[in-house]
Amino acid sequence: MNEFLRKKWEMAGLADDYIFNKVMLDYDICLEVLRRILPDLHIKKIKLPNNQQEFAVAPDAKAVRFDIYTTDEQGNHYDIEMQVADHHNIAKRIRYYQTASSMEAYDKGQPYEQADDSYVIFFCNFDPFQLGQQRYVLHKHIDEIPEQIIEDGQTDILFNVPSLRHDVDPKMQAFLDMIAQRKVEATDPLVVKLKERIAVVKRNRKWRSEYMRRSVYEMDQEMREKKIREGERKIRDGKRELLEGKRELQKGKRELQKGKREIKEGQDRLKEKEQLIQEREQKLHENQQTIIKTSILAMRELNIDETTIRKEIKEKFTLSDKKIKDYFAE
Repeated sequence: MNEFLRKKWEMAGLADDYIFNKVMLDYDICLEVLRRILPDLHIKKIKLPNNQQEFAVAPDAKAVRFDIYTTDEQGNHYDIEMQVADHHNIAKRIRYYQTASSMEAYDKGQPYEQADDSYVIFFCNFDPFQLGQQRYVLHKHIDEIPEQIIEDGQTDILFNVPSLRHDVDPKMQAFLDMIAQRKVEATDPLVVKLKERIAVVKRNRKWRSEYMRRSVYEMDQEMREKKIREGERKIRDGKRELLEGKRELQKGKRELQKGKREIKEGQDRLKEKEQLIQEREQKLHENQQTIIKTSILAMRELNIDETTIRKEIKEKFTLSDKKIKDYFAE
C-alpha cells in the first residue's frame, strides 16, 4: 500500500485535484490562470486564494466545499474546481456550486442590481456534456429566443481537458496541456511557474503525508461506496426478480383460470352433446315403439296368429322376451 501511494504521489500532476489545489493556492499562478480563462475582464488583482472554503446555503442544507475560491478587485467571485471522475451529475453539481458562490455576491441591504458577478470554473478530466467541445460556457437564455442571454451575473465555464480541438487561445491551451501532461512550450512563464510550484508541493512532507492519508480514506470510502452500490444492485436485482416472479405467478394464474374456463366450456359442450344424444336416442326409441306397434296392428289386421307376430317382431327388432311381452300386454 505504501509503495502504491508513494508512486501515486510521484506520478500525480495537475489532473490530481489535491495537487491542483495546492498549486492553485499560489497567488501569481491563480491570478494568471483566471486572466487566461477570462481575458476580457482584465483582472488586475485578486484576494489570496482560499483552499477548500466551505459554504452552506442553509443550516440544514448540504454544504459545498470549493477547491479554490477568490474574488477580484471588482468584487467578482471565482470558484475553480478540478473534476477527476465523471459521476454523471455535473450539471446539478455546477448549479449548487453556483448557488453557494452567488450567495456571497449579495450583501445585506444591497440592491439586487449591485450584486457581484459569480464565476464557477470546472476543469474536467472528461467531456462533461459528451458534445465534443473543448470549452463550455453556460448562461441562462430564453427558450423561445435562444440567442437572448439573461444577464444575471452568473457564468459557468467548463473545460474538457482531454480534448485536442485547440479551440482556446494558445495561452489557455498551454495550461490545459499542463493539466493533461502533454508537451508544452517551456518558455511560457506560467508553465515555468507551474513546474516550479509542482516541485515545491512534491517536496512538502506535510502535504505528502496529508495526500497519503486522504488517498487511503478515499480508497476506503470508494470501497465502502462500491459495496453499497453492489448491495443496492443486488437489492434492485432481487426486486426485479421478485417482480418478474410475481408477473410469472400472475401469468400462471391467468393461464390456470383460462384452463379452468376451457375445461368448464368443454364439460358444458360434452354435457350438451350427451343431452343431444339422449334426446336422439329417446326419439329413436319412440320411433321404434311406434313402428313396432304399427307393425303388430297391421299383422293382426291380416289375421296373422299371435305366435307368428311375436316371432316376427322379436327377430326383426331384436327384442328381449320381456319387451315382447310388454308390447303384447298393451
